[in-house]
Amino acid sequence: MFSSEQAMAAGAPPLLSGRVSRDLRQRVEALPAQEQYIRGLQMFAEFFSPPNGTKNLWDLVSVIRGEEEGLNPQVYRKGIMHMKHLTSYKASEAQELEVVRMSKFGAGVGAQSREDRLRQAALIHVKLGNLQRYCELMVEVGEWEKALAVAPGVSMEYWKSLARRWAKQQVLEDNREAAPFCVAVGDVQGVVDFYTSRGELQDAMLVAQAAQEGGIKVGQATEYNNAAYNGVAEDGEDSWPLLHKTSRRLADWYFQDGQPMKAACCHLAVEDYRLAMSKLIRGNELELAISLGTTIGKTPRLTYLATELLAQRCTRINRWDLAVEMLQRLPNSEAALARFCISCSGGSAEINDLHAKAGFPDMEECYSKAQALQEEGGQEMDSVKYYLLSTCPEQGLELGLKVVKERMTTAGWTVQDVAELVQYMGCTRTDKLDSPKCTSLRSELLTISAYVGALLAVRRGYSAIVPALFQQTSMLVDKENSNWPFSKDQVEEELTAWKAEQVLSNERELKKDSSETSEVGLREGYQKALQRLLRKAGQEELDIEPGADHCTGSHLPSHSDVHVSFLSKTRIQIFQTFLHFNTLS
Repeated sequence: MFSSEQAMAAGAPPLLSGRVSRDLRQRVEALPAQEQYIRGLQMFAEFFSPPNGTKNLWDLVSVIRGEEEGLNPQVYRKGIMHMKHLTSYKASEAQELEVVRMSKFGAGVGAQSREDRLRQAALIHVKLGNLQRYCELMVEVGEWEKALAVAPGVSMEYWKSLARRWAKQQVLEDNREAAPFCVAVGDVQGVVDFYTSRGELQDAMLVAQAAQEGGIKVGQATEYNNAAYNGVAEDGEDSWPLLHKTSRRLADWYFQDGQPMKAACCHLAVEDYRLAMSKLIRGNELELAISLGTTIGKTPRLTYLATELLAQRCTRINRWDLAVEMLQRLPNSEAALARFCISCSGGSAEINDLHAKAGFPDMEECYSKAQALQEEGGQEMDSVKYYLLSTCPEQGLELGLKVVKERMTTAGWTVQDVAELVQYMGCTRTDKLDSPKCTSLRSELLTISAYVGALLAVRRGYSAIVPALFQQTSMLVDKENSNWPFSKDQVEEELTAWKAEQVLSNERELKKDSSETSEVGLREGYQKALQRLLRKAGQEELDIEPGADHCTGSHLPSHSDVHVSFLSKTRIQIFQTFLHFNTLS
């Protein structure tokens, strides 16, 4: 161990010191050799990560790896539990609390002359044996409990129909009494939606898991038949999709509330590793994402993505050597290494040293190699890359912009055809771009990058920044007199079509659960523009889920420092959207 003086010395590498660090080291060294790596990851993750959710996450990892003997039930049951524990733990909790089943459904309204007459009529119907009419009259006076108690005397089909009617009314009134009857008639979707509408997402997830395990029989959507006496088929419908949908709703709620680790726990509880990793990456919990991905071993591409993003973070604190070392551990990392070397600012000796560590020639040799590749023809990508790595990156910009424009003029081009080249050029050092001889090239690069960025934002669901990027493109196209592969009118038409589609999409989302239907669609001109836009945007190749990102604590008030958005020219309130532009694969 090191002293605090050694750890705090100027220029010293990151060191651990102090009593807690010493205890951490002793705990790791005390572990059996075969457990030191995995358990060490857990201990270091708990040491460095915020306390909210970290313990819960590693408890879930222990369950998945079959190491449940170390769990503390009193702590574990208060967090996000694994799906196989949901029902057993909740059943135990119910026994402890000795909850009495509710059996009282309301006594109706005050005695009124009309209601008194209806009750008398109902009693006459009972004496005549007309139980169904009795039930309907009791429903009319609001005495549902009497109607439901007598309804089985008519038929089980009628009882289920009456129970559904009552449950639907209670849902509209936001009454908890709806849940037992939804369960009784096998309307799992209805009770899940009911709890979801109340924001009780953990209860919704519990019901979905109980249905998946067979604890709740899922009723048929059709009318009563003779397949089974109680109206439920012997083999209920598969509730697995409903369980995953519910867990995803709960995860999204935590994520939008600035709790990405809790969101990841929700996905781990149903063993959805891809979405768990996505939540951690989108929440900027990169170290934890790498640790989880390494431990689980089910999502290598997302683990590589998290590693590349963490390496990018290292460059912001001038740890270029560490960034290169991290990237070299990844397969097929030459493109990422090239981008990092292109963006490195410093003296020639420092840059050449970084090239050597990354496996590239020095800057002079890169220039010679770029010239040779350009003369051979057919290798524009590599030629641009080596020009940008050389002492004359402006030649790489000139050649790269020419190639990008040519590809954008071909029929059927997509953003994937030009994204890698634009990535390379976008990493060009700022001091080079700011030189007077690069003024025109810089303007062209900004215009192309804004348009490609808008297409990527459309593809990845970053709706908040799509208009700003399109508007930036339109302004730059109008300002510069270059020969662009797209016009200002085309950019504005695509933006208008995209906005119109967003409005219609929101309307469809609001109406999807109602009986109201809408035949309104985009007009023909907008449809063509939208189809052209979506074709160029293409399909996302990354495994990460789409949508805006939310870091830990992003729901809290913004920092006192004032940051102004480059796109909107307004103050940034919360950092929550990341384009991941430099992480295309």
